[in-house]
Amino acid sequence: MKRLKIIYLIACLLCGTLRAEPPVEVITSPDATTLQYDGKVLWTYHHDASEGKPYFHPLKTTKGALLTELRPKDHVWHRGLWFSWKYLNGVNYWEENKATGRSDGSTRLLATRKRIDESQRVTIEQRLDYAPTEDGPGLLEEARQLVITPPNTSGVYTIDWSSDFRALEDVVLDRTPVPGEPKGKQYGGYAGLSIRLAKSLTGGTFLTRDQAIDGGGIQGYKAQWMSFNSSQGASVLIMEHPESFRVPTTWYVAPMMPFFSPAVLFDAPYTMREGESFSLRYRLVVSPEAITADHVSSIYPEWSSE
Repeated sequence: MKRLKIIYLIACLLCGTLRAEPPVEVITSPDATTLQYDGKVLWTYHHDASEGKPYFHPLKTTKGALLTELRPKDHVWHRGLWFSWKYLNGVNYWEENKATGRSDGSTRLLATRKRIDESQRVTIEQRLDYAPTEDGPGLLEEARQLVITPPNTSGVYTIDWSSDFRALEDVVLDRTPVPGEPKGKQYGGYAGLSIRLAKSLTGGTFLTRDQAIDGGGIQGYKAQWMSFNSSQGASVLIMEHPESFRVPTTWYVAPMMPFFSPAVLFDAPYTMREGESFSLRYRLVVSPEAITADHVSSIYPEWSSE
């Protein structure tokens, strides 16, 4: 009887009635963490302390579509999916010197701890600080936690990104001024969690609950979430938790790159007093198929109540 059951299962696999889930494996090193899906890299999180700003690249769908761009020629400081402040006490932490690869302000990765459970869910905890010079005292510290799930049966996986910030001294968080402000720029307002999408995805649609954006950029649009759907179907969604700082986020969108970001400083700079703290909390959803507004409406309430 047992033999007949085994023969039946093999026959089902061969005819497609049952499908074996592709193998998932996490590969770690001191400087990077990678998840392989069906023998191929699905994502890599780079956390080499000598580079400073940790980042995800590549970030792919389970169907192999590449979502991220690393250090494109037009903005060599764009690192796939990453986090960076713009100005802290007037010092630039965003743009980098093309010769040295360093910003004026220093984002320092101090420690990284990783946990991998039996399902291959990855938890990464990090300590960072931000200092006006590479070897000077920090003025802002960050405790970051990332939780990355393995793909489900639909090929969808999530990245939960939580960052807790505490001022080590008085610090002004600022950005390039926006139109309507002194010396305002059309491209002003960006800072924080950002994703530079792959060149091959140009022509996709940015989607919120209230509108779709498939043409020129819009700046200053407030929403609890935004997704990017490529013309090939691959999608990435960023949702903001209700307990995150300055909810709802004002988004920065550059469709021609393409690029988008929940730009937490877009509306105004923010002054933190020594000892003051705040948190940013996001969930990213990576899907091999288009993400609809109806689908987000079905998953956002459960996550936002956690």
